[in-house]
Amino acid sequence: MNPKRQVPPLILIFLLFSISAFSQSVIVTEMASLAKDTSVRNQLISSVNGFLKEKDGPIKNNTYVLAGTFPETSALLDELKHIGQSNRFADQNFYKCHLTNFVKLEANKYLIQLAFIGVDSNRTPVFRAAFRFLAELTDCKFYFCSPLKQNTLSWKSKRLGNIDFHFKDTLVKRDAEAFLKSVSFYDKKLGIANSPIEYYYCDNFPEAQQILGLDYKSDYNGVKSDILTGRENNTSVILSGYNYYNQRFDPHDLWHDRLRIVLNSDTINRPVDEGCAYLYGGSWGIPWKEVLAKFKAYAAANPNADWLNLYIESKNYEDGEKPLKVPYALNALIVQKIEKEMGFAAVLNLLSCGKRQAGDENYFKTLEKVSGISKANFNKAMKVLIATIR
Repeated sequence: MNPKRQVPPLILIFLLFSISAFSQSVIVTEMASLAKDTSVRNQLISSVNGFLKEKDGPIKNNTYVLAGTFPETSALLDELKHIGQSNRFADQNFYKCHLTNFVKLEANKYLIQLAFIGVDSNRTPVFRAAFRFLAELTDCKFYFCSPLKQNTLSWKSKRLGNIDFHFKDTLVKRDAEAFLKSVSFYDKKLGIANSPIEYYYCDNFPEAQQILGLDYKSDYNGVKSDILTGRENNTSVILSGYNYYNQRFDPHDLWHDRLRIVLNSDTINRPVDEGCAYLYGGSWGIPWKEVLAKFKAYAAANPNADWLNLYIESKNYEDGEKPLKVPYALNALIVQKIEKEMGFAAVLNLLSCGKRQAGDENYFKTLEKVSGISKANFNKAMKVLIATIR
């Protein structure tokens, strides 16, 4: 696969080609090649519709995912979840699925491409995303998977601990060892049993998307560095498109990824999560000691700060290209105190107090239970904590 290959300008194509809609949810374009065999054509359309119907649920319940490909396909399915929704147009089904290509590769193996496009009130197409799947026809039904393994057949691999590192030319052992050390630290803290990780070193984030099967997604316009992850059958797949901070992974973001193995994202309180990420992994490539030193300087320059108000309003203590937030730094100090005095189980209770609410009532209620720090005494408690910074 050529990582520099550009996605065709599908919006323009759809202005030039008419479409024919079936009674099913997928729309088949005039440009899409389909099997001449009517039965295969019908099986394909039926299978794509079934796959789309089950895409938002757990992958283990999706009866159209090819067996043996769950870990890598879960990463691609994560990008497909709720893809039809548009907040901008206040429509849960704004982006419609279009089948744009169907290629028979060999015997019962195929490639399909799907695009998600909406049409606004001015009849202007709005392009959301494009996906590439491998498909296998078995017993009159198509099963789908990510093309990740096919796209990396020529890559090399090396195992360190429980991690298989996949790379094109040379493995930077120092970086791989640092990643293994960070994963082991987080997994031990979170109680994650030793389990396989498939780690792919990509040159950049666009390449990570393309080898997974994500040809385009509007969310990622202009994004050079990021990761894509999936986990299923006790195996994690990580596609790293990082190439900055003098290393190929971000320990801050790695914390977020590992935490979501043990906690549902809907229960995680973001300021506490970010506080842990500050404490264990720094921020923006800045180590925790430097993050803390910047916060100490801010506190010294603002001796009469209203920490409760700064917390609720989520104020920055450092602005600019790499902002640092007051509530995240305060939670790092709080987590450090709770973990030292009561153990990490108490930290997990605070982490799982639920998504942030107006006024942070759910947070303060749980914080008081696990630490005795309440909304009423928050300012006093924070001044004591800040005074202990060395």
